Amino acid sequence: MRSATLRYATILGLLASGALLTGCSDDARGVGGTLPPSSVTSAVPSVSADLSVPTPAPVDPAMAKTAWKDGVALFDNGDYPAASDKLKIAVAGKPEDAYRRYLLGLALWKSGDRDGAEASLVESAKLDGTRLKTWINLARVRHDLENRTGALEAANEALDLDPASADALHQRGRALMELGRGDEALVALTTARGLDAGNGYIANTLGLLLIQLGKPAEAIEPLAAAKDALPHIAYERAGHFDEAKTEYLAAVDAGDAGGKAMRSLVRLGATDTTDSLDFTVTTASGKTQ
Repeated sequence: MRSATLRYATILGLLASGALLTGCSDDARGVGGTLPPSSVTSAVPSVSADLSVPTPAPVDPAMAKTAWKDGVALFDNGDYPAASDKLKIAVAGKPEDAYRRYLLGLALWKSGDRDGAEASLVESAKLDGTRLKTWINLARVRHDLENRTGALEAANEALDLDPASADALHQRGRALMELGRGDEALVALTTARGLDAGNGYIANTLGLLLIQLGKPAEAIEPLAAAKDALPHIAYERAGHFDEAKTEYLAAVDAGDAGGKAMRSLVRLGATDTTDSLDFTVTTASGKTQ
């Protein structure tokens, strides 16, 4: 039994840090959720004054409107650096628009500018603190910055808005686990998994937590579920790069071009442009895509 647990842990041990937007039950711009948890603490205010972004110089309204339209199109096409440049102009033209700042935050995050992403999402939350997606993605960005306390605060803000959000509970559980509050993390992650049983990232985080808590036998089932839900990442973590490339290609073919699967292909040396991809591939399950 213990050897099976260690096998799954080896394959999936690094997955918990990889929850961007891909692989969750949400689209590229946000997240959702359903059933209340049994225990959620009140949030400490998580919008910090020292993260404030100075109001940009005004730009021509017509230019800002065009930049917004172009920025959204570039974002949807996965060109996040170019989208960030356009969305900065759009925000300058309408700095009071919370959603513009929100989308800019996502574009900056996906471009690798985590500090800029956090600042933009904080400003968005200050303008409109009622958007669940803003708080959840702020928590994700703060996890990437290894700011676990800040991630917990943002996750709690999200849960104040929707105690039934599996994604918010997942971010709360991740933060609590990293902060050494394992029992509380177990409540959050178990509840999250009950709300979104098919989410491989939640299952993986729960499995890792159970190992940390000295419950390897209980970890086998969620880790196995995570492996089934996230085969492309599991193969790569295990060193099976050919199988990983096949699964990443399948993800690109399913509509991830320009997203995480494409970047993973580039990292593995499969391709450096979408032009060279053969989109007729066979997945590990034997299905032709």
